[in-house]
Amino acid sequence: MSELTSLETFQVLHRDLRALCEKRFDAVDLVSQALEEVATDFKSFLSKPARSSASRTSVQSGKIKYENEEYQINTNFQEICLQLADFLDLDELQSAKILLDSEADQITLSRPLIECGVVRFHQRRKYLLDCARLLLQLSLDVDLPEAIYDFVKEYVETNILCQPPPGAQRLVAQQDKLVPKCLTGIRDIRAMLQKLSERIASQSVVSGGPPQEFQETLEYTRVSLIQQHELLGIVMWMGVENQHAVYDDLQDFLSLLRKSDKYDNLLAHLFPALGAFVVLFGSPESNKATIQEAKNINTALCKPSDNEPWTLTYLGAAVRAWWITEYGGWYGENGTAELPLSEFVQEESLINDKFMEALKDGAFDMILSIAADVQPSEWQDPARSGMRQWLQRKAPSIMGDSVQFSEYYRAALMSQYELFVDSFITNHPDVLRKLRVEEDEQRQLSHDHEQDLNLERFLLIISYTYDGRPDAGTAFWDDSESNLAGFMQWASRRASTPLVCAFCEALQSISENEDCATAAHQFLNEKTNQTSGKMRQSLSLTWTQIFKELIFFSNKIRERPSVPQSHVYRGGKGPHEPTESEPESAMMLESYLRLITKLASKSVEPRDFLLKHPDFNLVDVLYQLAGSAIPPRLRACTFNALRSLMTDKLQEDGDLMWTFLDSWMTGGMQVPSGTQRPGGVQTQHPTALMESIFAEIGNGFEEPSSFIQFLTSLITPAGTQNALNDTLPFPENLGSANRQPGIELYVDFVLGHVFSLKSSELEDTHQLRLIRLSCLEFALICLSTFNENLLVIGSETNINVDQAIATSDLSAYIRLHPFARVMEWMFNDKVLQALLSTVHQDAAEVGNSTPDSPIILGILRSVEIISKVLELQDTYLDLVRKHVKIHSAGTGRQEVSNTSYGGFEDGLLNHLSLVVDLGNYCAVGHPELTLACLKLLEKISTSSRIISAWNPGAGRASHRNKAIVALEANDDGEAISGAFSAELTVPLDVAREEESPNYQIKIYILEFLYACIRATPSQPTIAHLLLGFKCQPSTLSIEPNEAFDGRCSLFHNLLKVLLETPFGDPGTVRYWLVNLKYKIMRVLQALWSSPLSSCIVMAELRENNILFHLLVREMLIESHLPWEGQMPTGPDFLLKSSGLTLIHFLSTRAMTLEYVSRELCGVAQGQLPTLKRKVFDALNGQTIDDNNQPMDLPTIFDLFDFLQDGPWHAAEPQFDYCKDVNTSALMEMDAEGNNIFSVEKAKELLQLKGGEFKSNPQLATADHLAKIEEEEGFFFAYLVYTNRMRQLSAARLRVLRSWTNVLLMMIETSDFKGATKISFLLQALQAVLPSLEQYSADAPEEAYPLAKVAKILLYRIEFMDGDRMASAGSIANGTGAAANGGSYMGVTGAEEREQRALGTLISDKLHQLFQVCLQSIGKWAGNGDLRTIYYTICYRYLTAMVDRAEASAQPRSAANGGSASASTSVVSSFLPGGGARKALLAVHTYGERLLNVVCDDAYGGDATVQTAAMTLLRTLVTSGTALGDNTTIETLNRLNFIGVVVDSLRNIMHEWMSIISPSPEQQQQQAQQQSFGHSHHHHHNRPRQHKYTPDPQAITLMHAKLALLLSLAQTKSGAKHVLHANLLRNVEQSGLFSADPELQLDSADLATLALHYGVLATVARILACAVMSRGEHNVLQGRNFLKAHRTLVLHVLKRSAGIGMGLPGGEGGYDGGPIVVGGRVIGRGAEAGNAAQGKAEEERRKDRLRARENVEELAEAFMVLITATRFLEFEAGEQPVEARRGPVMFH
Repeated sequence: MSELTSLETFQVLHRDLRALCEKRFDAVDLVSQALEEVATDFKSFLSKPARSSASRTSVQSGKIKYENEEYQINTNFQEICLQLADFLDLDELQSAKILLDSEADQITLSRPLIECGVVRFHQRRKYLLDCARLLLQLSLDVDLPEAIYDFVKEYVETNILCQPPPGAQRLVAQQDKLVPKCLTGIRDIRAMLQKLSERIASQSVVSGGPPQEFQETLEYTRVSLIQQHELLGIVMWMGVENQHAVYDDLQDFLSLLRKSDKYDNLLAHLFPALGAFVVLFGSPESNKATIQEAKNINTALCKPSDNEPWTLTYLGAAVRAWWITEYGGWYGENGTAELPLSEFVQEESLINDKFMEALKDGAFDMILSIAADVQPSEWQDPARSGMRQWLQRKAPSIMGDSVQFSEYYRAALMSQYELFVDSFITNHPDVLRKLRVEEDEQRQLSHDHEQDLNLERFLLIISYTYDGRPDAGTAFWDDSESNLAGFMQWASRRASTPLVCAFCEALQSISENEDCATAAHQFLNEKTNQTSGKMRQSLSLTWTQIFKELIFFSNKIRERPSVPQSHVYRGGKGPHEPTESEPESAMMLESYLRLITKLASKSVEPRDFLLKHPDFNLVDVLYQLAGSAIPPRLRACTFNALRSLMTDKLQEDGDLMWTFLDSWMTGGMQVPSGTQRPGGVQTQHPTALMESIFAEIGNGFEEPSSFIQFLTSLITPAGTQNALNDTLPFPENLGSANRQPGIELYVDFVLGHVFSLKSSELEDTHQLRLIRLSCLEFALICLSTFNENLLVIGSETNINVDQAIATSDLSAYIRLHPFARVMEWMFNDKVLQALLSTVHQDAAEVGNSTPDSPIILGILRSVEIISKVLELQDTYLDLVRKHVKIHSAGTGRQEVSNTSYGGFEDGLLNHLSLVVDLGNYCAVGHPELTLACLKLLEKISTSSRIISAWNPGAGRASHRNKAIVALEANDDGEAISGAFSAELTVPLDVAREEESPNYQIKIYILEFLYACIRATPSQPTIAHLLLGFKCQPSTLSIEPNEAFDGRCSLFHNLLKVLLETPFGDPGTVRYWLVNLKYKIMRVLQALWSSPLSSCIVMAELRENNILFHLLVREMLIESHLPWEGQMPTGPDFLLKSSGLTLIHFLSTRAMTLEYVSRELCGVAQGQLPTLKRKVFDALNGQTIDDNNQPMDLPTIFDLFDFLQDGPWHAAEPQFDYCKDVNTSALMEMDAEGNNIFSVEKAKELLQLKGGEFKSNPQLATADHLAKIEEEEGFFFAYLVYTNRMRQLSAARLRVLRSWTNVLLMMIETSDFKGATKISFLLQALQAVLPSLEQYSADAPEEAYPLAKVAKILLYRIEFMDGDRMASAGSIANGTGAAANGGSYMGVTGAEEREQRALGTLISDKLHQLFQVCLQSIGKWAGNGDLRTIYYTICYRYLTAMVDRAEASAQPRSAANGGSASASTSVVSSFLPGGGARKALLAVHTYGERLLNVVCDDAYGGDATVQTAAMTLLRTLVTSGTALGDNTTIETLNRLNFIGVVVDSLRNIMHEWMSIISPSPEQQQQQAQQQSFGHSHHHHHNRPRQHKYTPDPQAITLMHAKLALLLSLAQTKSGAKHVLHANLLRNVEQSGLFSADPELQLDSADLATLALHYGVLATVARILACAVMSRGEHNVLQGRNFLKAHRTLVLHVLKRSAGIGMGLPGGEGGYDGGPIVVGGRVIGRGAEAGNAAQGKAEEERRKDRLRARENVEELAEAFMVLITATRFLEFEAGEQPVEARRGPVMFH
């Protein structure tokens, strides 16, 4: 045997072959490639090498070779390998290879390695066989494209059928051909099953059974072997069907059948091949069959079986009958055998006799048994099953431990049954006639009407053969002259009661679609079928006859007491009854009703015929029959018939049927005298009568199940009803004559009586599941058809909902809709328990069930109901329940007995098994169930009520999340995590793309993980557990030797899928691929951004080099790049999936860049220089691949490709009809937090508006309605367009913020020096400046991060002296001082030009940035934060220019030597014509308008903007002063800004005191905030003193304002203006200098004292500068100020001299003595040295020094003022007569 091909290869091949079968040809190339890889596997088929000593020795040596690699295996692995080889009877080396392939399966399957090996071995065999089946199927599909068909056919012939190619010299051995290999494989599998059975039996004897953990594997092995046997049977059937079998194969096959000793799955698997063998060798239509060979086979089969007896007699009879059916085609009426007439007749008679003998031995019994047993047992009709049990007497049913048969097996088997039926009817008409004659004779002679029922069995075989196969059933109707059509005519004539019953079953089975059902109706309708004249009408079964017998027998049954169900179908004799009342009357009625049910449910023609028949009221008869004392099954059939009449109903039909039903339930429908309806006495109150009827029909299974299904059909919305769901499913006045109108009593019956109580009494598990499924579907429809948006629209819009909806008003809709009552029952503990018990099923049984089985559907409906209740409970609790209670007060309405749940989640809190069940069901392989479970898991995991209950609360830090504990209890978390990993790592289906169920499961898994983490990011959740983390009460960790540590956890599989998934196909970006990457990145982002998991996740991502992998795979946005095949050329781009593709791509890019910035920060903080250098290289476009080869990457500047505005902007359309729609009611939030319009809600709103509009027929003309419909289409498109534009803008903004964060992090953490640094900063500035210029004024959100980067860049550029600038320019070209022996004199002319060019470029870009900011400021662009950045940039640029101008004007130091010329040339090129003057000129160019805006910001903005504006104004003043330009000052004066600022000093004392000494309320509020901030760190009870902290922003603003005034006061013109604005008077009025600060403030608060002295000093400097600048003009005012504040001046001077204040002189040192403030001793040096108060004392020392410095500054300011005004001379009376000689202060 060749080396095992990986299981994954066969899985992908299987998926792609199925795509080909479904005519999807996207993966043809992949199929051909995979087929070539597995060709040898198909040739070797299921052969496997047995154990060998050589292989065992090789394994025990500890070294094995696999795929050209040598592995060293430990002792444990060797032992497992030998155990697997023994269990599978497989070569040891092959076992080792299987185990090596299975190592990863330990996580996904959550099973030990040996069990994973067993699973992989059998999975591979199953996929191989199923791939062979699909290939054989494709090789016969002539509808395939010719190239594909030819390739597949040739491949099948070569590798599966093993046919020699044309012209081959060597023939293929017979045993190597397909059919012999299948027979060998069948025998091998039977032997393996026998060995497995013996192993289990021996273990049961020795140790009481296999270990519990291995028992599931044994069962899996048994089931898998049976499934492989079934596949072998199908493959063999296909081989025989295609005539690839020989006579020896038939003999071998018959030998296998003869030895079969039990009727089980294995025997049934052979019947398709049996049919094919019979046709191939026995049919005259076969190319291989000859009459002589067929005669020989017939002789061998039909001879007495003494020598080769059949172990199962009925099996031998079935084989003979099947053979004779085809073999008879050589003879009979249409026989082709060329024999003498006598011999022909003799042979025909002999064949018929043999056939009759086979029937007596149970041939039809066996054939019927197989036809019935292969059907899904859960869905078998009880009535048909009862008839089968009544007819089947000589063959048993299949063994109880059978495995479900596959759909393709049933199709193959029924195709052979179809041939059997056709051949029997065609080839043996004499046998059919004989069977009928004999049965009629036996029935007439038998006192109890007993007879052989072979004809009935044959009809029932027909019913099973064609049931659910409408295409096959058309054979009876396509040709009215065919044998099949003639047989149906013949069988329906003069039929006895059993034959009529069987005929009705057969007629049902060939009425599976509308055409067939219509044909069957016409067959029964004598008005449309007159082919045989009166004979046809009088002898054949017709509707008239059915109606008559229905009335006759229903009357008879109502006149008799009820017959127990067990007496209806019997094989023995019963009590004597008159001949006119045959014992099968009830059975016949059931057959009639079931026929009515089938035809009415499949076709509208018979349904209308039955509902509107002029002479026969079927509904009335059915209700009368249901009201009689009849067997439960018969009553169930009546309800089913009524249900069928509601198929595709109209609203009027439903209302009428509800009226009939309610009348029947309340006794309003007349019942013939002498009969008694269920429920007893009819004189009861109507409500009591309804309850008694409910009590009777609620028992058992069939009655309540069919009745609930009838109710479900009634509450299902009518086919013509619009999607608004504004109609009640019943008349509004239903039952109003007897009770409160509505259907609450019916809801109570379904949920309160049957679902929660009676269903649990059923002992049959299948019946329990079916009846609960019926109840759940009823409840789900009630919940799903309620439109909660009607309530929202009614309250938030101006639409008259009462007038617009189909119900009379919204109040009636809320009260009467069954939603309210169903929701009320959902809070009942018994209903909830039944709901959760339906969900809780055995996972193994769920996994072995088909998607349409009752167990799967029951779980699915339960999960959907729980999700729906969680979704709608807020509407119910807040609105509906209150409304119902208000309007039902005093009406006698009975409320449901409910547990006091505050919400539905309260009922789920103690059922932690629900989470486990939901997780386990995600691994059973049923996509729809998996998706529903994931949705519910997401809702549960994000419910705040459940989160708070499951997570540990305050004081319970040692408690863990309850859901996590439940998942860890039985290692369910590992199993679920493994299942998620398996689903995520399944290769993508490139053919079905996003429609693939696996892709949808991937998306839902990712959405669940994300929602769960985001709901509680700071606490461990089940998502963390499933991802592989070890969850502690409040932390996460990594367990050694666990999945996460071994890099095979779900988290690592997420990384694998992320990196392996491309952004698209070659040439285009694909939405489904981008969406998958986006969903994964969201999960990772939630993990790395949460403090709970950030450290672990970032370390693991770094360990896996994720940053480099992401950058390598990053794709650039280009203008010619199509998105989903669409070019971004217009607004339509956003309306299609291409728009979503771009949006999700940008979101993914944003998260990638966010991770890069975090990683860069972490690398820098972690001091990892090597990794940091690699990251910077990658961001600059270079990295090293695995082969140490350089690889080009997009640089960080290349990734700045997302801000281009596409051509998709469109003007807002003008609406007429939709212009007054309140779009605010349509708003909702998407997953990214964007406010978007709900298009679905918009459609409902316009439907309501349309209903309101159409109520006025004068306006609602046809033309007007057409225009409205067209406008609605445009309106919906506009909403979608608006949504996409908002999402696109938000995504682009997120990318921009992430990109700027990366750039800022690079700037912050880079080690660039000199020219490299300048080059990088310049490149960054060049990248952001064009976009900033574009968005600065009109798009503030985009402008803010760009402006932030520009500000940082500006501050990072070192505006150094000329030598350093020249050096930097030289280093950039390799010509700096180092290159020239430390001198710049060696700079060449070319180098100088390069330096000049660099300086000019930098100058131009910075000046451009400055102008952009000025322009934006002038336009009032952006909010306060953005404007602050603009002001800051202007401030930095102006100060830098002024500083450089001043530095350039100073003479160069002699130390610079001859470098002056070189440096000067660089500086002059950097600032051509003087940068400062150029900047001021730019400001003046904008004129007063710009300064007016700045002044407004400085006076009326928030504190941050005020500060920035004040600072810029001060800078403009100082810059102008430095350059001799007073334009700014004069403009400020014209704008009266100087006066306003000076006037504000009048309140400076009040403002300042409110900042540093707040009100008691402010101080208490801040103390509370500080207490809250420290509550998590201080748990002692000692009172904590909270010190008030002044607002630093307010302090900064005060200093900025004073700094501006100081700058003005330092200039002559500015001083003039501030003094003219009454500076001194305003200061005096403020009271700032009126008292000693130590008396105004707490003298112990040195920090506040320091701040206050600082303000006093600044104001004093302003006064001094102003007086000095004005010369003699304001000396008098200055003297008056000093006179008025003499005390404070003297006090300050004393403090400055160290008199009276514990602030010693010198340099502010402290001598260790007592600290005196305001005459009080507040501390000593020894106390300051106390360790406990060391930190606080250090702060006090700093505050003391600051206070000292500020006091000295204030004293200096006073001294300047005293000197300037000659205050001391004035006070001493020394007034000078003339000006003194010498230096003068004023000029």
